[in-house]
Amino acid sequence: MPGIAAAGLLRANNTPFPTSTAILYAQFTSPRYGPPSNQAGDILPTVWASDDNQYVLINDGGTDVPGGRGFWRNSFARITGSPPHIGFSFVGNPYDPPPATWAQIGKDPSLHSGPLGPYYSDGFVALDGVFFATQTANWAYNQNQPFQGLHGIAYSTNDGQTWTSPGEAFPEPLGNLSWVLRDRDEAHPDGYVYAINAEREFNASTLILGRSQPGIANVTNPANWQWLSGWQQSGGQRLPAWSSSAQTAQPIFSWASHITYPQMSYDAPLHVYLLTFTHSYSNTVPGIWRAGSELDLLEAPHPWGPFSFVARDIDFGPSNGYAAGFPEKWISRDGRTLWMKWAANFDGCDAGLSCAGAYGFNYERVLLTVAGTAS
Repeated sequence: MPGIAAAGLLRANNTPFPTSTAILYAQFTSPRYGPPSNQAGDILPTVWASDDNQYVLINDGGTDVPGGRGFWRNSFARITGSPPHIGFSFVGNPYDPPPATWAQIGKDPSLHSGPLGPYYSDGFVALDGVFFATQTANWAYNQNQPFQGLHGIAYSTNDGQTWTSPGEAFPEPLGNLSWVLRDRDEAHPDGYVYAINAEREFNASTLILGRSQPGIANVTNPANWQWLSGWQQSGGQRLPAWSSSAQTAQPIFSWASHITYPQMSYDAPLHVYLLTFTHSYSNTVPGIWRAGSELDLLEAPHPWGPFSFVARDIDFGPSNGYAAGFPEKWISRDGRTLWMKWAANFDGCDAGLSCAGAYGFNYERVLLTVAGTAS
């Protein structure tokens, strides 16, 4: 078990992935900044929209809670400014539905809701001026059981002010479907938008990849999605083969009990996809939430890989960090300076671990050392 001191990002590779030859080193180059006083919550997928603003999806928290009490199961905020000086403002109608406290939810579970309804949501993307967000079908999260699919994918055509829920269900193993983020309001050059999914919330073992074309009718309809189901050779290259069934998807990689809240962003100047995920040092509840976690950072030339190891942090958070990702707008012009965001410590910490990380929008600057550069 790691000790209290945060060791920072390590190059020593104990993963099943080869060490990257493109990105030689990664290091934190700023203090950890916590969320402003008006924001709390987790998962925090952050997208760069067509209006040049960044928006964030928040679970079990919120921004500018009326009266300072309660939270929403899901909510949205606009991020203003640039790190380290950022601010959050609520998006939507804070009384539709109103926030609720745990005491109120205990008496009436229907109050545990938000603009996406009574569902958690881990995936958020902006495409051609439309916001999309997942609605995770309820599952036994207190036991870290496998996901049961999606109730659907909701959309907003007014920058998150209101949402429409077609309610077209996606099957298991989907649940924490998370879109691969690419620059401002942008899909992949091949015309598709991609998303990754692990089969359970904490310490999953497989990562699958799906894709759809942009547009409301495509993104919200499971019949219009394709899933990587194998590999084929073409022109001497190993390329993915696609199927219409998520249940026949083949992992883009497997790593037993090591994948928690994966998120992927494209570093356009470096032409690489950066994949982040954590794993908990305990595999059982409640230790899986409280006993410390490790961050892994991988890179790949394509959303499907092949993936290479860049760096890891053995006391991430500190100490129970999760849902790390790189907001696209905060990637520098040369692709080497980025800001990583994450949430931490939603259930406290075991003795001997630091609980300094906030249950909210933590962020810290990362510098990448790239092959062929001096630093």
